[in-house]
Amino acid sequence: MPRCPRPINEELYRDEWIWQEGEYTVYRNCQYTAPGCHNGCGVLHYVKDNKLVKIEGDPKGALSNGRLCMRCLAMEEMVNHPFRIYNPMKRDPAKRGDDDAWEVITWDEAYDLYVEKAEEILGKYGKKSFCILGGTGRNTTWQFAALATTVMGSPNYTFGFLSGNSCYVPRMNVCFWMGGDVMVADCAQCVEEGYDHPDYVNPEVCVIWCCNPIVSNADGFFGHWIVDLMRMGTKLIVIDPRLTWMGAQAEYYLQIKPGTDGALALGWINVIIAEDLYDHDFVEKWTYGFDQLAARAAEYPPERVAEITGIPADLIVASARRYATAKPASVQWGLKFDQFKNGFGAAMGCAALWALTGNIDVPGGNIVVNTGFISGDARRMFSGMKNTAGEEFDMTERLGQDEFVVEQMGLEPQAHPDSLLKALETGEPYPIKFLFEQSSNFLANMGADPQRLLAAVRTVDFFVVTDYYMTPTAAACADLFLPIAMSIERTGCRSMFNPTRAISPVVTTNAHTDEDIVLDIGHRLNPEGTPWANATEFWEDVLHNIRDQAGKPYYPPDFTFDDLREKMYIWEPFEYRKYEKGLLRSDGQPGFSTPTGRFEFYSLTAEAAGGDPLPHYVPEPNKTADPEAFEEYPLYLTTGRRSWEFFHSEHRHLKSMREFHPWPRVEMTQETADKYGIQEGDWVLIENPRGSVREKCVINPSMHPDTIMAEHGWWYPERRDDISGDNPFGVFDSNINQLVPMEDYGPLGYCAPYDTQMCRISKCTDYHPTYDPGY
Repeated sequence: MPRCPRPINEELYRDEWIWQEGEYTVYRNCQYTAPGCHNGCGVLHYVKDNKLVKIEGDPKGALSNGRLCMRCLAMEEMVNHPFRIYNPMKRDPAKRGDDDAWEVITWDEAYDLYVEKAEEILGKYGKKSFCILGGTGRNTTWQFAALATTVMGSPNYTFGFLSGNSCYVPRMNVCFWMGGDVMVADCAQCVEEGYDHPDYVNPEVCVIWCCNPIVSNADGFFGHWIVDLMRMGTKLIVIDPRLTWMGAQAEYYLQIKPGTDGALALGWINVIIAEDLYDHDFVEKWTYGFDQLAARAAEYPPERVAEITGIPADLIVASARRYATAKPASVQWGLKFDQFKNGFGAAMGCAALWALTGNIDVPGGNIVVNTGFISGDARRMFSGMKNTAGEEFDMTERLGQDEFVVEQMGLEPQAHPDSLLKALETGEPYPIKFLFEQSSNFLANMGADPQRLLAAVRTVDFFVVTDYYMTPTAAACADLFLPIAMSIERTGCRSMFNPTRAISPVVTTNAHTDEDIVLDIGHRLNPEGTPWANATEFWEDVLHNIRDQAGKPYYPPDFTFDDLREKMYIWEPFEYRKYEKGLLRSDGQPGFSTPTGRFEFYSLTAEAAGGDPLPHYVPEPNKTADPEAFEEYPLYLTTGRRSWEFFHSEHRHLKSMREFHPWPRVEMTQETADKYGIQEGDWVLIENPRGSVREKCVINPSMHPDTIMAEHGWWYPERRDDISGDNPFGVFDSNINQLVPMEDYGPLGYCAPYDTQMCRISKCTDYHPTYDPGY
């Protein structure tokens, strides 16, 4: 099946980037945050009178082939929403939480205020007192780092109170530590010819582990690629506590207890080695630590793994055989590897399976990707720049440096989120007095224990929020609000793996892009470090500095942003089996970019950091380990299920989305509901020692009776009369993160138990909210 269907109607399958259709100007574009997911799908924007009036999928879109999710289809409603903010606003820090205290100002006034407060705090407390918070790693993965280091001169930038850096960072570091580069399931997304590439082979089996990709579309991975493969014959093994659509289509569905994935990975490894199903040639030539891995896996026979995971032993054996004997086979893994305390060891086990079966960097396996990370290329543009004091950056002073060996070794470039909270509360190792939040809404989404965060953040002298709507975080905490442009209003580039594509503005508003905010502040505080006049000039410089393994530029010096926009998609060269060709190591020798030059089952980097060097399993809290706690809180609580309508805390404003999904949902079996006197549609009180929230019961017969699954990211934008005070927009009514602790991370500072809490439930009889969109 070709990546792009052959054109039938030339009016529909067009190549130019702009044309006229009657009264509409149509832009062939890349739809990327804000708002939305990570992917950057191909779209057609229909514009009239400087207003987006319609969006359609681009039939020649290189990644999505014209397919769009409902979030993208609702973009016209999102960008033109009456709650949108277009002008900067300021508020006296003494009046935080008072919505009536906001004063509309100009951009120049906003930047002047920013500079005034920054210089005042710099003089009192020094550069380390600044910390820049980033969001979900979409279009702002370089801006918040550049703002912290080059513009503010601070070593402190981090994810917005995401405990344990528990979103993709642990899995990426597993890839780096064991194999030297990021690895992903190969769905032909890195080659221009797609499925028609002469070397590409569909995976015989694809394992879907800890994710539901057609709903989440996470980390640049378009979930419908898996559906494409299924249509071409690929069989699925799905590992999930909850039966999904993909699980229902799978050849093997393994209903696993949350947090036991490390045991399952080791159980599979045990079967594959014991039955001599591993790839001897790859293991002997290209891996390190096989004997140690075999010894560790021998501790996990199928019967023991069955007791731990709840999966029958015969199913563990059969599925392991199926994966090991399929040629090729791939694994698409997801966020939940990062969201239990010992998820790092489970992710190591999953990655070890790729190498054990010889499925690394082969067509249809798990490919090594060292091209196409345009955000990383952008971040490198600030390497070597001097800070506001004319000094080289001293990243050894960042928060977490004195606590985590991975920070001391330079293995983690950013401050640790949990260390930031401690610094705010205690002033140790030094006080934090200036916060800037970009692409985040931590009171509603990222931050665990959000009421604790609210109290801590209110101790700073000045807090800046950038967003496109008033959020609970901005309403409760901010002193300066900077409105950001949405995708249709920004100039940018997008690539994750391949290809690079342009993000073009199709309408103009008074909102500013994240790029321009960083550059505008930089022009005032450190013009030498931010020499680009605007975002277009910056992105052209980024493109000119992208080089291949031999140091040759991909783009000629005269290549412009307009050239990228008109071409729409530019593919960097991609090769399979790079480890055989010297394309992974800096010295040009065959092998992997690791200390041994091999894929390391036994990770020397993990050992040097003080961690377990092998895949491992450590139990999460369970009834055997803590029977007294489970007597009072007898249910397992897993959180964070993705929905079609929302991306984290976004899209709750939209009538179209709330029509389908008006309230937060907690799923349980009928047996569980009956036990606690709950009926479908009832509001349910969910409690543990940290707090309580309310969500609506949905019966799901595919769950374990002792497990419930609650949604995350909930707040109520329609509650405009409930903005001020300590519960803005009702954010603490249904925010499941109130039942999750900060500072309860895994051994290396990675991963946190967002997915493995204890709880009890009861019918909630005193909570009767009604939905009114408020406009």
